[in-house]
Amino acid sequence: MGEKNTTAAAKNRSLRAAQASADAGKSEEARTADRGCRKPKQGAGDGSTNRGKLSRTLEGKKEQARESLGHTEALTGVALGCFLAWVPMTFQSLNIVGDEGEPVLDTVYLISICTLLLTQVLIGIEHKQCAVWLAKTPARAGSAIAMAASTLLLPVAAGWAGGESAAGAFVASIALTTASGVVSGVSSGLFLAQFGILMSKFSAKATAAIAATGYLCMSALFCLFSFFGPLESCLFAASMPVISSFLRDTGASTQKGKQAIDDKPLPSQTEPASPENRRQLRHLTLALALCCALIGCANELARTLYIQMGIAGAGGQYYAFIQAGAALIIGLGATVITLALVSMKTPRAPELCYRILILFLALGALLLPTPLLYPISAVAPYALNSAAFQCYGILAWVLICGACHQYPATSIRVFQFVRAGWTFGPLAGMLIGRFVVNCTSFELAQVFPCAVLGAALVMMAAMAFTEHDLAFAVNLLPTDRKRRFTDKCLAIASRCGLSERETEIMTLFAKGRNLAYIQDQLCLSKSTVSTHRQHIYQKLGVHSSQEMIDLIQEEKA
Repeated sequence: MGEKNTTAAAKNRSLRAAQASADAGKSEEARTADRGCRKPKQGAGDGSTNRGKLSRTLEGKKEQARESLGHTEALTGVALGCFLAWVPMTFQSLNIVGDEGEPVLDTVYLISICTLLLTQVLIGIEHKQCAVWLAKTPARAGSAIAMAASTLLLPVAAGWAGGESAAGAFVASIALTTASGVVSGVSSGLFLAQFGILMSKFSAKATAAIAATGYLCMSALFCLFSFFGPLESCLFAASMPVISSFLRDTGASTQKGKQAIDDKPLPSQTEPASPENRRQLRHLTLALALCCALIGCANELARTLYIQMGIAGAGGQYYAFIQAGAALIIGLGATVITLALVSMKTPRAPELCYRILILFLALGALLLPTPLLYPISAVAPYALNSAAFQCYGILAWVLICGACHQYPATSIRVFQFVRAGWTFGPLAGMLIGRFVVNCTSFELAQVFPCAVLGAALVMMAAMAFTEHDLAFAVNLLPTDRKRRFTDKCLAIASRCGLSERETEIMTLFAKGRNLAYIQDQLCLSKSTVSTHRQHIYQKLGVHSSQEMIDLIQEEKA
């Protein structure tokens, strides 16, 4: 009997121990479920092996994504360079039309830039309808083909304008000149809008790398273009938009590239619902557009006068080669400095970069009278002015695309209005420069006021887009730190079974966005967003926004 009691007691102790062990396992699983993360089932002894395999798989995918993104950046940067090079090749060189065709070229350029300005304003106004149409394949391919066709029309129009016979050839020349200007303006406006949509999906560093690559490629391609004869120049310039379109679509359409840049269609274009967000976005758009207009006007005024002084001393192909080579070298150094400053971790780095650019832009304008005061060529000061403007273009691209990335529901409108200011400035600068060249004696008494005007325009640009505006724009940039936070949100959402819409809403709430902002960005009703938030809390096992943020912060990206 004693043995039976002892045996029963031992069995009871074993049962209680097993029950306690089961209860401990259940409570641990329950605690895990409360945090929104059910523990995965695994076989005995192979948990660490599975975790190691999973870790290696994730690291491999991350490395693959980094390589894909670098490949996409390189292709997009070269594509941007081909597009930027098309402008000086077609409108700022006599290689295609020859000396006799300069009046035709000036007329085409004036018509083209006016048409481009009108196109950008119309796209900005009708941004809701244009958002879908711009993404279609016919619009992407058609704009590049139209740009190439407008380039091929130039030598024909110039040849007929220089003919001796006549009235029919003269009328035909006018028709071709007008057609070339209108087609090039409209098609380049559409092409540029498509580039803006694509680049707004990259991070700040990626956008800076793409813009820097683009401007350096532009200088290199224009330097190569300077060696060609009329026929080769025309074909080379006409091929630029076609090559650009191919490289742009190739970089964005690969499966790896889609994963890297999150290639999804834009949301419905509408203004932010929050009055404060609308006010901030409108102020930033206006300040950037005005700054680009003033700096563009100063640069184009200086460029017009520098070219007139430079051609008198050098002339033709030799001058174009020296100018392009010098601009490439100085632009490379200035670009390296710009990217180094933008990449610095200190808060003052963007402000320091902006001050340096403003200083160099003002200096390029003030050096305008030097070829008349001293027996030197205009190539060196013009190259400095061109390089400073290119570096400003890099910074402007980064800021514009950052604002479009932050406000995707109004990105087309923001991009088009800022680019319209960027177009209007050179138009005004060209008209002022042409007036000085054609209607005055072009001496120091006329050039010196232009230099002062150019420097004053640069200073006005610095006052229009202040360092406070710069700080706000930089805060909108999609940096790597923000991407790591987004990666944490995606990891939590994947493990806890959140839907795609719930993931978007959770990420926005975690970033501190309010209900009205999310409602506006995702085009949802207030009750729908509230219902999604309740479901998110239930799946994550939290009860407040702060608990959700704490859970995300604890996640390893």
